[in-house]
Amino acid sequence: MSLVVLKLGGSAITNKDRASSVNRPLLEEIAKEIAGIKTKLLLIHGAGSFGHPIAKKYSIHRGYREHGQLRGVAETKLSMLSLTMTITEALANCNVPVVPFLSSSCMVADGGRLVRIDIDPFRMMLDLGLVPLCSGDVVADLKMGFSIVSGDQIAIYLAEKLNATRVIFGCDVDGVFDSDPKKNPDAKLIRVITPETLKNQMGFVGESTDTDVTRGMLGKVKESASFVSHGGEVIIINLRRSLSLTKVLQGEDIPCTRFLPDLKK
Repeated sequence: MSLVVLKLGGSAITNKDRASSVNRPLLEEIAKEIAGIKTKLLLIHGAGSFGHPIAKKYSIHRGYREHGQLRGVAETKLSMLSLTMTITEALANCNVPVVPFLSSSCMVADGGRLVRIDIDPFRMMLDLGLVPLCSGDVVADLKMGFSIVSGDQIAIYLAEKLNATRVIFGCDVDGVFDSDPKKNPDAKLIRVITPETLKNQMGFVGESTDTDVTRGMLGKVKESASFVSHGGEVIIINLRRSLSLTKVLQGEDIPCTRFLPDLKK
């Protein structure tokens, strides 16, 4: 059975206009949906209104600079752990055999880029039929002391190392648009992107809000390039559309953006 890596975006599962606020109705709906999916899944979740505001306050994403940041690291991790356990509880209540992983315990970065993950525990849990869950996190960094590695980075890294066929980014919009759909009602959804067309479309892709220290949609697009260039598929879907995950896995044509390998190759 092929592996699908699913990122539960913070923009969807949290209320980003309120600090540390979970969108519980949607989270419970997603958990029920995941419970009915037979595909082998590995889950990653974003920070949303939990990790980003604290990380920005203490400039955690800039690396270690002074002792006062250490309190910020602890506060950021406490906030993220709270969100992880809320998601774990929602999934477990739907009989999903979820196993949470603490990213900072098995990952190392170098200059803000993920360079190492202890893959074996993920692989062994997946082989048993369990569903690993981890998140973007503050991790040890060879150059910066510590840095923030985004869930988008982790999703692509794990997908490549575990030979996943597909990465699905779930967020609160239908995919990549030619302008910000939250500001421009006439924004057009870009349905297909390839590595070749990606360089022509990068100008359309904006960064996320000021409190998002992992660069939002732009981060997803950039992280996706290497995976699709080696034959993988990346899909951005709107988790706030009912059953969007189930439908895309069943091959239905839903509003989304697909990153595909170059068709000429």
